[in-house]
Amino acid sequence: MKVEELIANQNEERKKCLDAILSSTANKKIIVAGAGTGKTFTFKNILKANPNGENLVMTFIRMLVSDMNESFGDLAEIKTFHAYCKKILHEQNGKVELIPFLTNIIEEDSQMLGLNFTDFDRKFQILDSESSEVKYYLNRGDYYDAVSFNDSVFRLYKELLTHPEIVPAFNQILIDEFQDFNPLEVAFINELEKKGKILIVGDDDQAVYPFRYASPDYLREKFNSGNYEKFELPFCIRCTEIIVNATNAFLSKAQEKGFLKGRINKRYECFIGLKRGDNSRFPKIITVQLKIGKTIAKYINSIIQNIHASDIAESWNEGSEYPTVLIVGPKQYLTLVQNELVEKYPQLTYKFNEEILPTVIDGYNLLLKNETSNLGWRILVNFYFKRAKIKSIIKESDNGKPMVEIVQKEFQQNQKRVLEIIEVLIKDEGLNAQIKSELEKAVGKFCDEIIKYYSKKDEAVIVLDKTKPSILLKSFVGCKGLSAGYVIIVGANDGAIPKEPYNINDVEISQFLVAITRARKQCHIVSNKWHIAPVLGSVLQTKFKKSCFIDWIPDEFIENKGLLSANDIK
Repeated sequence: MKVEELIANQNEERKKCLDAILSSTANKKIIVAGAGTGKTFTFKNILKANPNGENLVMTFIRMLVSDMNESFGDLAEIKTFHAYCKKILHEQNGKVELIPFLTNIIEEDSQMLGLNFTDFDRKFQILDSESSEVKYYLNRGDYYDAVSFNDSVFRLYKELLTHPEIVPAFNQILIDEFQDFNPLEVAFINELEKKGKILIVGDDDQAVYPFRYASPDYLREKFNSGNYEKFELPFCIRCTEIIVNATNAFLSKAQEKGFLKGRINKRYECFIGLKRGDNSRFPKIITVQLKIGKTIAKYINSIIQNIHASDIAESWNEGSEYPTVLIVGPKQYLTLVQNELVEKYPQLTYKFNEEILPTVIDGYNLLLKNETSNLGWRILVNFYFKRAKIKSIIKESDNGKPMVEIVQKEFQQNQKRVLEIIEVLIKDEGLNAQIKSELEKAVGKFCDEIIKYYSKKDEAVIVLDKTKPSILLKSFVGCKGLSAGYVIIVGANDGAIPKEPYNINDVEISQFLVAITRARKQCHIVSNKWHIAPVLGSVLQTKFKKSCFIDWIPDEFIENKGLLSANDIK
């Protein structure tokens, strides 16, 4: 078939796929489709067909909320699970705060009381309603007038079972990334289905969150239940033909080896009409093995230096921006790359996905809203008292006594004066030496932090140079929901991805696949033969093998640059 004929056929079939979804009157629909197949585009068209109705879009990934709000935020309420649940709980109770670090606080409280509960998130996620952990957490959350991520969904789910009217009816409900949901979220969606027409979208090949008890099996169960009308989106508009073909071959090899049992087979083809130019420019996935890990930054720099100006400009297009370069890999490799390249590329971004812990500023922010906030006082207690005193305060608060009545009166008065000084800083009324001295006496080492945070200072406006590439560093899990012009996978070694080549998990297969399919233009997969590091005055050399996943991609789809030393990289 000639290319022009193929493009015409694909255009016609893609339109038919969308028309089938739009014309269906089924109350329950499901789409299982691969990476980059236009799910957001489909959502927008569905909502445009019902512009005046009450519409709800929910997803697990915060980045997708931002993208969808920009694309069709005027057509629907678009929320993460947690944000939507917090909103409804707030409407019901009037004063619920969504606090990411709440679990840390409640876990510490339990330790102070000798309960030593540490399993809160799992208990919520698997719907263990009768567990001591869940009961304690809910009681303590009530005391703090706060919710965190998992308990917000749990609370609303339980409320829905007895008071379904607290969630309104919708004309259309759209649920994205269903393969990322755990038993609690699946149960919540089952209740939400009663509130209007629902479309569930997901891809069991992209299930990358086992640590939160998510499973692709929940998507597969719905797909195979017979309760949903099935639709397809077979054309990838993001990736080049070589990446799409390599993805299909990689998945076939995984199934051939006995992995991905129960996988939903789906068509996955490159949408040639949009990728024709990139297909000819980037005909292969690039693989390379470096002699030592320290040369990774030099290799990445050589790639970035050769990116065409038109590709950089395209990545900055207003309304459809994406990173020019996405570097994916284990933390130790990303840290190395950041340290080596951040000065050369100031538009390089890397944020560790570290545990969110409360700060003294969090305590003051809560007290600025409400001077009797139990959580606000609880946070300050952590920073200003020794463990024995904290323990006695927690024990006294366990019967529900307000925290502000438990702390020493002198401490309470000092902190209320601190709040008055903070109000002065916020209003930009100036901070004379006497008041600063008073603040320093009250808060000690936190004085500069408080002044810096609350003072109104004109910060320098960061002007992005859009003639230069934007570079983002992410883990295999963190890259979910992203796309980029160029994707560079680093640390592609056995022992990293997969961790145990003779005991591979399905999720590792999905993580590797997700990384590859972030690429709009070209994908590089980089392994290293040696890692050399100083240890106790000597040098430790560790030998690696390239990831066995690379061998799962047929040679015809790969340009292998072989084994390179630093001198081989220009």
